[in-house]
Amino acid sequence: MKRRSRPRKTAQTAPEAVPAALQRTPLPFEVLMGILHEAFLLDQGMAARLLALNSGIRKALHPIVYTRVELYTSSALGSFAQLVRAHPDVARTVRAVWIGPRTARSDLLSILSVPLPGDSAYLDQLREEVYANTRLVLRACRRLQDVALSGSLVSKAIVHSYGTACQPVRLTSVNPHSFICGFDAPIFRKVESLTICDINLSVTEAEAIRRLPALRTLQYTSPKDYGDTTRDVWVLRKLLALDDDELSIEEHLERLMLDQPASRIAHLTYRAASERAALVVSSLEAARDNISPPRTLVLVPARLTPAFVDEWEALRDLVFNAQEEYSRTALGDDVGSWVDPSDALEMLRLEWRQRSTEVSAEPSASASATIRPRQPENR
Repeated sequence: MKRRSRPRKTAQTAPEAVPAALQRTPLPFEVLMGILHEAFLLDQGMAARLLALNSGIRKALHPIVYTRVELYTSSALGSFAQLVRAHPDVARTVRAVWIGPRTARSDLLSILSVPLPGDSAYLDQLREEVYANTRLVLRACRRLQDVALSGSLVSKAIVHSYGTACQPVRLTSVNPHSFICGFDAPIFRKVESLTICDINLSVTEAEAIRRLPALRTLQYTSPKDYGDTTRDVWVLRKLLALDDDELSIEEHLERLMLDQPASRIAHLTYRAASERAALVVSSLEAARDNISPPRTLVLVPARLTPAFVDEWEALRDLVFNAQEEYSRTALGDDVGSWVDPSDALEMLRLEWRQRSTEVSAEPSASASATIRPRQPENR
């Protein structure tokens, strides 16, 4: 006797009214790369987390994540120096680098300060390690286009040891320590845009800047609201070669002998307290309009907020230990109650990030060729 066949159960089907937005559609690879690259530009920590997603994404994004590197501590600098020494392929992808403190609590603030006879042997050792690691990074990363250095890293005594393996087109100098900077070092021979934050420029620095053969744009931030503007105007006139028509024949010959060419700067932004910036720029404009033959030179005054001036002064107090017992603990007590010197460093860093975005905005071509979306297999 034959058994009756049971009716087959029909497979359950998904509801027909599934919103299209909820259906899983793979993104094109180029779109995915663009999204991840934007995430890299927003946050360095996000870059590290995205690299841990899987081996395929890590392989594809590895050339991109190091296009802009920010090194805020001596340990971060040492780790990155070891990385580029062991992996030259990583060094070749770096286009922009910041080496310097981000906050007033960074150990680089004291390491990059003026050496004093009473410094401990440990501090001297750290200082030499930082100098050596900086040299290693700048020599290994040959394709660097944008470099930001702080404190003694751009001083005359150190900067000439960097060599010429990389020759950036943009340079940023953050100098709360008031070092005499060696802007005429061979490594800066191709600098087209120079950004400086310093209380004063010395005549030596002005002459060094004037000798830069490729420099076209200068942004000078002088965070002070005290003192006469006469000296600042005099130094900037020398830097811009606005006093050449007042020189005697002997002085002209002396400048030729000392290799002091005419300034090639076409654009100067002078940033200071509002009244000070206006006074300095108006004096420079008067000097520019009186020279013969006429010269094309754009002079722009820019206003610094009183808060930034106070933050910079607090940072210098910390650097020079102006209050003697102004320790890290005292800094922690003051932060939030009056002014935080870290805010000045953070503002300068954010401005540098905005400028450096241009050199790291486009995803690397090698990254696009590294990995492709997996094609469905024919069965």
